[in-house]
Order: sequence, then C-alpha cells, then structure tokens
Amino acid sequence: MFISVCDPHSADVKQLIGLLATCMKKYLLDDSLLDIDIFSTTDELLASQKDYTLIFLGILFNGTSGLEAARQLKSRRKQPIIIFTTISPDHCLESYDLGVEGYILKPVTKERLEKIFTRYILPAFPPTNTLNIYSNRLLFHIPVREIRYIESIGRKCIVHTANQAYETNLALNSIEQTLNSTCFVRCYRSYLVNMYYIEAVLDSEIRLVNGERIPLTLRKRSSIIQIYNEYLITHSAEK
Repeated sequence: MFISVCDPHSADVKQLIGLLATCMKKYLLDDSLLDIDIFSTTDELLASQKDYTLIFLGILFNGTSGLEAARQLKSRRKQPIIIFTTISPDHCLESYDLGVEGYILKPVTKERLEKIFTRYILPAFPPTNTLNIYSNRLLFHIPVREIRYIESIGRKCIVHTANQAYETNLALNSIEQTLNSTCFVRCYRSYLVNMYYIEAVLDSEIRLVNGERIPLTLRKRSSIIQIYNEYLITHSAEK
C-alpha cells in the first residue's frame, strides 16, 4: 500500500510514522506491507508520479498550500484518500468541501490515528491465513481454520483450537479486526466463533460440533442466524 506523509515538520512526521508502526504491530501486520514516502513540501509531492492510496498532508507550507495541493490531487484520475494533519481547526470546513476524508489536529494521538488506520488502511489487507500471537512469551502461528472460538476474559483472550488453548494479551476487538474474516461471528461480547464449527444456533447458546456451548445474546440471535445462513450458502461446499 503506497502512503505519503507530506509535512514540513520532521518531528511530526517521525511521530506519525511511529504511530503507524504501532498500529501495524497491534494488528499483527508486517511493516513491509506499507510503502511510505516522505515529503517536506507539497511541490515535491505534486511532482511525484506515484499513485498514493492515502496521503497525510499538512496545510501550512512555504509555496503551494496543503489546501491547493489537495485540490489538485483530488482532480487526478486516481484520487487518493487525504487526511489533513494540522495544528489549527480553521480550515476544517474548507477541507471537506475539497472532498478530503479526514482532519486530525496535532499533536496526533494514537487514538486518532488508529481510527484512520482501521477505516482506511486495515481493510486494504486480505484476511490472514494464520493468527500470529505471543502466548507465554512464545510466538505461535495458528492456522485460522483451526480456531474454534476466541474467548475474552478480563484483559486477556484465549484462542481455542481442537488441540490447544492459547492465552494472549491481545484484545478481542484487535483479534477480530486482524482476522478480517467472514467466517467468524461475534455471538456475545466476549466470544468470537468460527462458523465452520457451529452445529446449531439454539435459543440462548451456540452448540459447536464437539459439543461445546457458547453463550448467545438474545437480542442478536436473529441477526446471527441470518449471518450464519449466509455463511452456509457461501461455504456449502466446505461443510
């Protein structure tokens, strides 16, 4: 994925790239999946021939402003996603008139950047074939197909397979987004179930093929049944 950071302040650029790396690590993604170019002026950015998917763009520059640069970038055949990064909210309304997708005030925080990351960067990566987690200080590469369900207990999660249970410090939301898979359903706030192993959806629980039972939120039962039925239609050849 081609990303550009265009900002005249090197310290801000360094911080933003560091936050991107933190997000990549949190969602268990290889840093090499991001190809990041850095520009200190908009004129250098506009002169580049590369088609960037996403651009983090400052507003105040000597020379062409970030607003004018965004206008020109949005007029191209392949329009990038543009996120303004600036110390002032003064140009917020004008930026949206340009079709800019985001506006982050400096200093950029982990929380603000992660929202951009999960909305515009994470979906660009295909579902992973393995869930890579640290358990008891050891790195495991668990084939996604072998995961029956994932259970959240306090600040930890337990990944259940047929042969072993792996305890990890990753949050369930983080694991769910990392998997990025249509084979899993959130049937309860603390459970993520692989639908491949579902035998039946009952009134207040889900029964797995090995007899284990997972709690089911009653108010979500109808939507989960619909999701499961759609899964069965799509993956009928696998069952």
